[in-house]
Amino acid sequence: MKRLLVLFLVLVTTIFAEVKTELKSYKVLVDKEGVETKVEAQSAAPGDIIEYNFFIANETEEALERLNPGIPVPVGTTLIPKETNPEGYLVSINQRDFYPYPILEEGVPVNDSEYRLVSWNIEKLEPGKSLNLDIQVKVNGGDGQ
Repeated sequence: MKRLLVLFLVLVTTIFAEVKTELKSYKVLVDKEGVETKVEAQSAAPGDIIEYNFFIANETEEALERLNPGIPVPVGTTLIPKETNPEGYLVSINQRDFYPYPILEEGVPVNDSEYRLVSWNIEKLEPGKSLNLDIQVKVNGGDGQ
């Protein structure tokens, strides 16, 4: 049994070692001239804009199919939909059911602060190819939120 478990762990590590993923967060700073720069986020305060970047690379020799990567929207933040890339994303308020943005409840769009997850349906990621998925959120508070 122990040998089987070790073999399983080696196989799983080998398989996933060829698909590289990385999630990074950046604070978006805008200077007086409106020039935007991004620095690694060490902390955040109310009103700050944070960008989350999810990177995935297919380092295998076969295409990856039917991928559904997602980026969580932290509680206490508001999604900035116009800064979500690439287009064609889905959103969720319960982290289970996904719909195109915006979700409507009784014909009224859900407040952007209610979204908890952004996801994409990626049909195929060819060998040697990679994707960058981005969302931006604003930290609530300090401006009436």
